[in-house]
Amino acid sequence: MLVVNVIDIAFYRAFLSKIYLTLGVEYAFALPGEGGFVFPLAEPAPDAVLIQDSYMSLGQAELLERIRESGAASGRRIPILCLQPFEEAAAEGRPEFLADQPDVIPVHRLNLASVLRELKDGLLHPAAPTTGRAILFVDAGKTLLHVVRAALSPAGFQVVAAHSAEEALALCRSQSFELVLTSVLLPRLSGLDLCRRLKEENPGRYLPVVILSSSDNALDVETAFNCGADDYLLKSFTPDMLAAKVSEHLDLAERKRHNKILVADDNKLIRELLRHSFIKSGHCVLTAENGQEALELAMAERPDVVVTDIEMPEMDGYALCERLRDQPELRNTLVVIMSGRNRPGDIRRGERLGVSRYFVKPFDVEKMQLVVEQLLAESYRHLKKEHEHVLASMSALITALEARDEYTKGHTARVSRMAMRLGRAMGLADRELRELEIAANLHDIGKIGVRDAVLLKPGRLTGEEYAKIQEHAIIGAEILRPIVSLSPVLPLILLHHERWDGLGYPTAIVGTDIPLGARIISIADAYDAMTTDRPYRRGMALEKALGIIGEEAGRQFCPTCARAFLQMMERGEETAPVAEENGITQ
Repeated sequence: MLVVNVIDIAFYRAFLSKIYLTLGVEYAFALPGEGGFVFPLAEPAPDAVLIQDSYMSLGQAELLERIRESGAASGRRIPILCLQPFEEAAAEGRPEFLADQPDVIPVHRLNLASVLRELKDGLLHPAAPTTGRAILFVDAGKTLLHVVRAALSPAGFQVVAAHSAEEALALCRSQSFELVLTSVLLPRLSGLDLCRRLKEENPGRYLPVVILSSSDNALDVETAFNCGADDYLLKSFTPDMLAAKVSEHLDLAERKRHNKILVADDNKLIRELLRHSFIKSGHCVLTAENGQEALELAMAERPDVVVTDIEMPEMDGYALCERLRDQPELRNTLVVIMSGRNRPGDIRRGERLGVSRYFVKPFDVEKMQLVVEQLLAESYRHLKKEHEHVLASMSALITALEARDEYTKGHTARVSRMAMRLGRAMGLADRELRELEIAANLHDIGKIGVRDAVLLKPGRLTGEEYAKIQEHAIIGAEILRPIVSLSPVLPLILLHHERWDGLGYPTAIVGTDIPLGARIISIADAYDAMTTDRPYRRGMALEKALGIIGEEAGRQFCPTCARAFLQMMERGEETAPVAEENGITQ
């Protein structure tokens, strides 16, 4: 991790150097003006830029703009840290001079080390606490802008407005947006022209574009999709319709970023054509030039789809399919075969091996892309339905479990609700939020394997009994382990009782080794344990519980999660208690 520091106060250098050396972070210093700070940033671009709150030679707004432009030129958003004066280190809340700079993270001598650790581990999302995901809305008027903002702001979206296609293109070159909403009628370039230009200028990433129009004519709809639009929405939409549509496309974009497609072909031209096509649509793409290399990549990366030629050196496509089916973790991988042979026997052999589609060369690359995306969508719907069935079954078991004890009724629902609120406040992506929700709903499923005499004991537990209670985290993970689709949430269930200082259970791991989702569930769990009645004590006041969470930050709880939780509660985003048994009160 490399941090470039743009400062003109010599004393800050010594302080920062000590922090960086302690954390093992690479760093460089640069002067902010007089040509001392080179733009664009040197290659490779830094992982973060640290600035100070004011300068003698350069306005901060100008400096921020230049850093953002450099980040955009490198194809990503570079986190910006703003170092506050040491005497203001204990001040709470966001500094006033950063009120209109939501993507800048305020740091000081007390929190810099923890912020750097979070950035280093990829757990901190700049701008998440103060703004939602950025949506670009393009329309010549202002009336519809108010409607769009009213519809999307409550769902956590930040709406940036542009009044022409040219302005929208300029904004997209300097800022990162997750979706574009554009009207068709714009001055000079139309919304359809804008859509076409956006798709041409962003070949390496998936940027959804939704066309807003007053026309429901079939020809107009078809024209919009031919220009590259991802969706078409009539302007008679309701706020709920718009918010649902935007969430649907951002969810799809998130899934595409995680989808892995492996292309195996000894023909370099075909590999590159398919690679470019899939990347343009937002997918992660791996390539191999023979069957053996493809198998090794598949074993290491576990792709969602394998697109393979039949005739390849070292191992042909059929042998590759057979080897994939022999591996339990790859048995359900989608396989698409492409071949210059168009014999019925080849097609039947592919069907016997579970091949999803068979393409005869030469084929239409765009058709291949559409077919692969259709297969991924069908797979996702199947997985979602499986999740729903599993959750329904497990929720019924948990409800039955909680019904045995009047003190824990509603515990799981409260923990899940609070964990999700905290996850959103910390800027978790949609995929992470889904996994967090599932894990929070199932975190105590293992208690089904703990004897009632221990689980429902009205008094304090003995050491042996507490050890039995601790086993529920392992039992829960073991119960769910056979369900392949739940594998990403198992660590959250297994480790939700671990402590930041390493004194938790069942593995006593420390700090950021604990998955972020497990750290979030831990806080929601403990908060409810403290604020709800138990047979051996009354629930404590909310203020006292919040005070304990603050005191335990850095010991029992992740300091970043605890800080975000306390800030969320201070804003009044949630006042109902949420639960756990035995939390920090045991």
